[in-house]
Amino acid sequence: MNINDPNNRYQVFEKYIRSIIRLKPAAAKLNVFALLWSLVACVQLQGQSSLDSILDHRYPPEHLLKDIEVLRSGLEKLHPSLYRHTPKDSLDALFGEVEEDMRSSKSYSEFYRKICWIVAKVKCQHTVAAPQSSTLSALVKKGKFFPLKLLWEFEPLNVYVSSDMSFDPALVPGTKIISINGRTVADIYASLIPYFSSDGDILTNKHSRLQVGVDFQFWYAMLMDRSERFVVKMENTDGQTIKRSYAAVTFKDWRKNFKKYRKSKNPLIREYIDHYIKIEKKDRSKPVRSKTIFKGVALLRVGNFDTPLFEDRISEAFKKINGGDIEHLIVDVRNNGGGSDIFGRYLFSHLIDRPTVYFDSLYTSSGISDTTFLFKYTDKNKMWYAQNRQLVDKMPSGRYATKPEVNKGLRTQRSSGNSFSGEIYVLMNGRSASTTAEFTAAMHMNGRATFIGEESGGAYHGGNGGDFAELRLPNSKIVVTVPLVKYVMNSREPDFMRRGTLPDFNVPSTMEHYLKLEDPQLNFALEMIRKKSGKE
Repeated sequence: MNINDPNNRYQVFEKYIRSIIRLKPAAAKLNVFALLWSLVACVQLQGQSSLDSILDHRYPPEHLLKDIEVLRSGLEKLHPSLYRHTPKDSLDALFGEVEEDMRSSKSYSEFYRKICWIVAKVKCQHTVAAPQSSTLSALVKKGKFFPLKLLWEFEPLNVYVSSDMSFDPALVPGTKIISINGRTVADIYASLIPYFSSDGDILTNKHSRLQVGVDFQFWYAMLMDRSERFVVKMENTDGQTIKRSYAAVTFKDWRKNFKKYRKSKNPLIREYIDHYIKIEKKDRSKPVRSKTIFKGVALLRVGNFDTPLFEDRISEAFKKINGGDIEHLIVDVRNNGGGSDIFGRYLFSHLIDRPTVYFDSLYTSSGISDTTFLFKYTDKNKMWYAQNRQLVDKMPSGRYATKPEVNKGLRTQRSSGNSFSGEIYVLMNGRSASTTAEFTAAMHMNGRATFIGEESGGAYHGGNGGDFAELRLPNSKIVVTVPLVKYVMNSREPDFMRRGTLPDFNVPSTMEHYLKLEDPQLNFALEMIRKKSGKE
């Protein structure tokens, strides 16, 4: 929701990981929100055997029950909208099931999966469970993972190889995965999805946990299978069924194998990899950029809401757009996981032509005042509490409301004076989340755009964020990130309850699009514009 969003704070770890494994961006691209959830264990690891000893360590019932007690108390005290998507009686019953299951000892892996499961039941994208992070470096260096990078299609469910990082990297992109170690892709999907946090009933954001970079490798290893070898049943691009056995790879192996893959004698492999590396480099070097596609049509790419000098770059882009006789503007916020909510509001102010409202209100739970619990079990301290108490007003209900002067999004929004007044088309997908989901919702509420792609990855009526407490479970050392501010959008649309912004035109990406180096959402928008302009 803002610059303290875990999606953005964890970017420092992404850079750290990349510095260790020295991967090219397309190979190394990590959703660190998921990575930090998936990567780390409880103590420094010296190798795979040490990792196994940690994950297989068993805890007695009294330790498990104490951790569940702290988790439940922490969520009830600190989470600003715990029952927004899951009613209290339902969540109470789920916790009862978990507590009953803790009557016998559990391994670390078993307990971690259970914590992930109950946390996901809160249905809040920003409430996530992670083991403590002291072993990040060691695990990245020593951990072993599934060697094939995958691309998922979800309707219907199909999984394909997009890159081969095995010790003999020769698979052509588009090779279809049928099963891994005897488990079908449908079984793997059903076994992982329940552990992913997402706002309400939004599936597209959960899907993005499987879809991005090497996230699948971490999820599969931490939640399903830490095998040293993988027997993979596949269908090649000629329709023939093949079965191969692959050794698990470290990131050091991954880097070496990827270099070999890029030098493949197959020109299709080289063309595919080089094309997407080029796109990834551009998104990282210049996440906010604009260009004229053809006369009267411009594209504004906004890859994140936390890039340095964001407001200056947006202002420069709109000066260029408004000075170029542009009638149609395509705003691309796909794969934009969020950032500063102030920056989302700033972009919005360049796309409106009348006063309107962005945020309705921002609230913090009354339980935040239990400083005994707060200071004992979270990373918050007296200084933090004193500073943040000044930013809110206490309500009669006991909750705290953010003061309007603290967040510009609570004020009446007015045109920036450099606003675009033509036709707008927003490209979005399941990774268009957090601040980006607020932006897409505000644009939709004000009828300012046509939406193309997938359902956005964050709740239409508002999510949770602002600031975050790291709730530390005392025995397992698992850390649950708890957002502290409830965001309420100025929305009254009943069809979007528990959902993100729904596209006017659902246009998914497929393996066929990737292989043809096509951008289906952008092409769809351009075709719409051509038809409107009579340029067919």
